[in-house]
Amino acid sequence: MKISIATFNAENLVTADKPIYEDSHPHYSQAQYRKKTDWIRNQLLRMNADIIGFQEIFEEQALRDCLTGTHMENWPLYVANPTGKNPVNAIVSRFPIVKTEVIEDLPFVFDFFDDKKMTEPFDSIPVNIPLKKFSRGVLKAEIKINENLLVLVVVLHLKSKRPLLPEGIDRDTATYPELAKGNVRSLIRRAIESCGVRQILSDEIDQDETKPIFILGDLNDNDTAVTNQAIIGEDPFHKLPREERVKRWQHVFQNCKDIQARKSIENFHYTYIHNGHYESLDNLFASNHFADLNARKIGRIIDVRLYNDHVIDDKTSMDKKPIYVTDHGQVVANIYVPEPNPPVPAMRGASL
Repeated sequence: MKISIATFNAENLVTADKPIYEDSHPHYSQAQYRKKTDWIRNQLLRMNADIIGFQEIFEEQALRDCLTGTHMENWPLYVANPTGKNPVNAIVSRFPIVKTEVIEDLPFVFDFFDDKKMTEPFDSIPVNIPLKKFSRGVLKAEIKINENLLVLVVVLHLKSKRPLLPEGIDRDTATYPELAKGNVRSLIRRAIESCGVRQILSDEIDQDETKPIFILGDLNDNDTAVTNQAIIGEDPFHKLPREERVKRWQHVFQNCKDIQARKSIENFHYTYIHNGHYESLDNLFASNHFADLNARKIGRIIDVRLYNDHVIDDKTSMDKKPIYVTDHGQVVANIYVPEPNPPVPAMRGASL
């Protein structure tokens, strides 16, 4: 059977006449809200995915309005602690969602230290970086695909690249050194969050290595960035003993984009454009259960589809993005998993 898994950054999905963040004015008028829900609904119908992870959901009702009138209207839906003021993650599934969890707290205190050669004559004493929470809670959902297959889907939205600047300074007035520091502050937070996700994933694998895992969401970094590679994990060193390599491979994830790229003659994979740079910020990773070279794989990635025609390059285009259209492309991965074997009927009259 084929299952389709998707990620969708809905960009500020809130009902009409409601402000978001610290704003005092409504983000959408009634007319704008109708256009936004219509656009998202049509995009979801085009994608035709079985499991969709969402980012930037402010209210559950807004997401339900997007599903109204579609075959997804009565699917299981879970939204991660919406407040109406700040964005959270969500998931909708054609298959039963049997368990959910939202992780708000980072699973460790990150300690920074430098190479001793770079800190002499001072000691390289670790310094704790006081970050305690994820920017948006990590959403975990266990989904029952069939009688034989239970998967874990992890929906992420890591810290954006927007610079963290001192109060009273904004991006338009900041000097370039101030912007550089602000960008690095955001990178540090996003990097620590990615380490937190890696810890959560490794704990899950240690607890049950047989359970397949899909990671999806807006990671706010290119797929080859250090932050994303921290989540995916490195291939084990080829000179390790075979038993150790097999054990470590269980902790390595596959980037669905890479698998698609190996099958394609050309690669035009992007989900976001900023200042003329085409980036793949929205990603889908699959656990080693779906790796082609895994002799014990339980399925495979068929292909990856992008829905990015609405993403505008404002360096080359005179068009302006409508407020109701999202600024990210959507990604859909098609996965093949075998059908469960039907029970063998008992033979009448059989004797031992």
